[in-house]
Amino acid sequence: MADVRFVGKAMDDLADDWHWVVLRGAEELEPRLYLTGRVDTVCGILISDRPRRVRLFDMGAPDTPTCPRCNADGIPPGLLADVREALEQGERMPAEV
Repeated sequence: MADVRFVGKAMDDLADDWHWVVLRGAEELEPRLYLTGRVDTVCGILISDRPRRVRLFDMGAPDTPTCPRCNADGIPPGLLADVREALEQGERMPAEV
C-alpha cells in the first residue's frame, strides 16, 4: 500500500488553511474512496490515527497548500518522531488523581 498526498482540508478541523494531507498506507477501493491506516498533514496535524475509509470530495483546492509549514515540508521527521514518542509515553503513564 502506498501513501496518497493531496491538497485538502478536513472540514472544520483544519481552519482556513489548505494543507498537504497524507493518507498513510492507502488502498483505493473505488474512485475517490480509500481505506487508510492513518491520516495526517505534512505540517504534523493528526486527523486520524486508526484505520478508516476516506472519501475525497472536490472542494476547489489550490494546486499548492496555503499552510506555510506544509509548504516548508512541515516538521522535520526526527522532531516529529520525538514528539509522537513523547505523546505515546504520556498515554501509557498512569494518571494520578
